[in-house]
Amino acid sequence: MIDRAGAAPDGSAGFTLIEMMVALLLFALISMAGMGLVETVIGVERHTSERALRLAEIQRALFLVRADFGQLVEGPLRKDEMVLLIRSGAGRRHVILYMSDGAGLHRVIDGSDRLILPGVEQVQWRFYKHGMWQAEPATENDPSRSEAVEFTGQLPTSLNSTNGALRQVITLPAEP
Repeated sequence: MIDRAGAAPDGSAGFTLIEMMVALLLFALISMAGMGLVETVIGVERHTSERALRLAEIQRALFLVRADFGQLVEGPLRKDEMVLLIRSGAGRRHVILYMSDGAGLHRVIDGSDRLILPGVEQVQWRFYKHGMWQAEPATENDPSRSEAVEFTGQLPTSLNSTNGALRQVITLPAEP
């Protein structure tokens, strides 16, 4: 029999206070676990985005180095830790200088300096000539052009950064 308020006389209609508290506790626990999962996913996404940007930056820098040496007209020449070359492009010649300092690898084109690879350390250039790698591209005794150039650099070890050694070998065009 049901009374006028719609409740069963034995009290079985509805939830007790304990049942509601247990349900709220379970909901809170599931919500906390979900929030922890969302925070982890956001952190991984941020780290992945930073690494992807750094890799794109490295790829752009290595592309510029390949493009410059691929359009070589004169050089390369070396002075201390700098490499100088003249390349063709857009119907004219461009003087290109690569140098490194504490900030990274710089590309100076027609006098305009641009940091193309921040953070790279221990930049080295080697030149392949007569079947062996050499530190100098040309000497007074042998002014002929190298067959290839090798660029190496070290990226610093960091938890938030791409690290390790970079190496790019570029075959040089034949002398005109």
